[in-house]
Amino acid sequence: MSEATSSGPPSADGTSLSLLARASAKDDESWRKVVQLYSPLVFFWCQRQGLNREDAADTLQNVWHAVARSLGQFERQKSGAFRGWLWTITRNKFTDHFRRSLEQPAAHGGSTAQQFLQEIPEQEPASYVAESSADGSGNVLRRALDLVAPDFEPHTWQAFWLATVEGHSAREIADRLKMSLDAVYQAKARVLRRLREELAGLLDDAAIEAETGASGGCV
Repeated sequence: MSEATSSGPPSADGTSLSLLARASAKDDESWRKVVQLYSPLVFFWCQRQGLNREDAADTLQNVWHAVARSLGQFERQKSGAFRGWLWTITRNKFTDHFRRSLEQPAAHGGSTAQQFLQEIPEQEPASYVAESSADGSGNVLRRALDLVAPDFEPHTWQAFWLATVEGHSAREIADRLKMSLDAVYQAKARVLRRLREELAGLLDDAAIEAETGASGGCV
């Protein structure tokens, strides 16, 4: 296995393209990864809005059809804005779903669909953010870790995991893995750099640091 040195094909200026940029450029594998990263969160939103599993699955599919059509026009106003943009698209699909239900009263009891329609929030509620993080559905970073793990040598990944997920000190990791301290520092920095490149536009650095305990590349 070769150690990862790039998050994807280079852009015109030679820099590495993020997962979002590659998906926007119609790279099928990158699109599949974006869908894999965010589908659990969208499905969670659907269920929190009262959709049953069948309707939630249909809405999830409709959301990704809409994202596929408009991803190229998505312009990141600030780092980490993708989740808010995805919520807006999902909210629109909730609206479509409940409006259709109003035309078929038997599906949701008529007034129930109207109530659901009126209660769709403009922005993702803070309670959704907390709940989705707690049950793992909103933990995009952990799923991103699963995606990039195969691109690193086992010792590099193990050093990173022990430092950021399990919270071991650099000295403990070095002794356990028979690595130098510098190698431990470099392993963590290398994986974090890859994550920041890969998730640019999807997650901001603050979210990555909060989840991994990153601080200046130190362990």
